Amino acid sequence: MVSKDSVEIEEKYIGRTINNRYRIIENIGVGGMGNVYLAEHEILKKKVAVKILHFEQSKRKDTLERFKREAIAASNMGQANIVDVTDFGYTEEGNAYFVMEYIDGRSLADIIRDRKILPLEFAVSVACQVCVALYSAHGKGIIHRDLKPENILVTEKDGIYPFVKIVDFGISKILSDETTKKRPRTLTKTGAIFGTPEYMSPEQAGGEAVEPASDIYSLGIILYEMITGKILFTDDNYMKVLHKHQYEFPEIPSAVNSDVSPDVDAMIMKCLEKKPFNRYESMLYLLGDLKKIYIKHNLESKLSLSFIFNSGTVSQMTENVSEEKGLSGEDIMKILNSENMEGSAYNDFSDEEPGSTGIFLKLMVFVLLLVLAGFLLFAYMKKGKPIVIEREQDTKKESVEEEEKPALEEKKPLRVKQRTKPATVTKPVQKKPGTIKLTVNSNLNGVRVYNKENGETLCHTPCARSLPRRDGDVMILGFEMEDFSIRPMAISLDRDMIVNVNLKEAGGDS
Repeated sequence: MVSKDSVEIEEKYIGRTINNRYRIIENIGVGGMGNVYLAEHEILKKKVAVKILHFEQSKRKDTLERFKREAIAASNMGQANIVDVTDFGYTEEGNAYFVMEYIDGRSLADIIRDRKILPLEFAVSVACQVCVALYSAHGKGIIHRDLKPENILVTEKDGIYPFVKIVDFGISKILSDETTKKRPRTLTKTGAIFGTPEYMSPEQAGGEAVEPASDIYSLGIILYEMITGKILFTDDNYMKVLHKHQYEFPEIPSAVNSDVSPDVDAMIMKCLEKKPFNRYESMLYLLGDLKKIYIKHNLESKLSLSFIFNSGTVSQMTENVSEEKGLSGEDIMKILNSENMEGSAYNDFSDEEPGSTGIFLKLMVFVLLLVLAGFLLFAYMKKGKPIVIEREQDTKKESVEEEEKPALEEKKPLRVKQRTKPATVTKPVQKKPGTIKLTVNSNLNGVRVYNKENGETLCHTPCARSLPRRDGDVMILGFEMEDFSIRPMAISLDRDMIVNVNLKEAGGDS
């Protein structure tokens, strides 16, 4: 919470000059950690944005360290689609600040709010630029962790619109220090959750360690929102939103917007896979599929992305993936520039002559057709009728045979045995029980388990409790034990649940 004194101090910045360099003009952004101001460099007369940390936050070591980390991360990117940070310092009152380039544009959140569903070419352009930017960040060991429309600024640059700028690496995770090559000291405890619930990956929602695949999931949510006008998962209770990311499967985009094509459906749903290893291997491979959609839907006639695909930007991205995957720079450019729209970003590349793959596929299809024709001919000759697969195959087969019997019965009535149709056994329909069983175990006995929404005590561990069954609903469980801070969790109310609580001192990597 920001104190009254802090607000008064920060209001006084308007019209002042910080450290004899940056004259504050107006407040252009307000956040929980600090404010962003439009300013002008006193000597260069160049507009800049100055982010000033709240006074109380500047006194907290962990927050100050995270603020410094954001400045360092952004300043070391050197990538056109990431806002550059140029200076860091402290005001006379002791507030930490950093200076970044000023972007004269709008946030993607504002654009979606105004237009709801965005054109496919606009969505593809934005996503391609985010891919390039974050592939560069991931290559430097930096994961954004809070990618959302509010942190994507859209502007015009050198006649290019939309041109994307990504901001706010405030909760980014640095996997390795490029200068020391050592793993940095973590700023978060095990199980700590950082980010915006609506745009979190399942592993982030569960307080697990995050990798680059987490940013891919967040970009998938943004793509979903741009082409459907709908946020993937929402609820007034943020814990329920986190639960949905972990356990609920979303509607495919075309179910919300019927104009969405199957290839766009497939791309977005791959980004939204629950397990990180089922998503795109990296932003580079997602960029490859975006390129294919761009070509297949003839989006070039509406908006040119040559500044991405045909520039040196992409070729400079390939060094890390070349080492990890054994692909040459030429191979990676083939991924992005392949004209074969039937393949995927995961195709292997070989030295075959042009057209040899097509001939091989035709031969394979021809052979398969011959085999299928032979099978059908054999079935027809053997049975004299087409093959029909039925769930109650035995009963149907007997009825067909009985239809063929009358002619035979006229000639040899004594040799035909009358068959009786087996009685049908109808299984009673079992109704779902009206309750579910909640079992809670813990390594230390006596943990209070309660309903987080109304405070009702359910039991003390180890314990079991019956709860009313409510299909599609969830309950937020709270846990309480002296000297321990235990994160709440959501459970489904449509099945029996077992919860294991492991109490230990928080620490380690986030």
